[in-house]
Amino acid sequence: MNKQTNLPTPAESRGHYSVPEGYFDSLEERIMAKIPEETPEEEVAEAPRVSLWMRLRPIAYMAAMFVAMNLIFRAFAPKTAEDKSVATAQTEVSSEDEYANYYADYGERMTAVAGYDSYYNALLSDLGTMTNTSFTTTR
Repeated sequence: MNKQTNLPTPAESRGHYSVPEGYFDSLEERIMAKIPEETPEEEVAEAPRVSLWMRLRPIAYMAAMFVAMNLIFRAFAPKTAEDKSVATAQTEVSSEDEYANYYADYGERMTAVAGYDSYYNALLSDLGTMTNTSFTTTR
């Protein structure tokens, strides 16, 4: 832990950050010697021609997107009154036989309910006698 480090003296430290003498005097000439005197002019390449499809593709994609949105909206939108009236007009057409069958079924259900009523009345009368007897025995 108590290790002693040898730090350089200030004079030694300045030596690391110094530049050789006369370095900046000849720097410009050395850089200019590395650059060629005349640069050849490069031919500018023509931009490739853009086809008609490449220009119209974003517009076609946008049109397809709007068509898809319209179809999705129509699929999930509630039906209008005209659509509903057509559907109800078709369901209202019935024959006399259908009416007769409906009322026959209705009559059968009513007689079945009347049978249930008599059953429940019998149960209630039995329940009433049971409660009356229980009250009489406890008194």
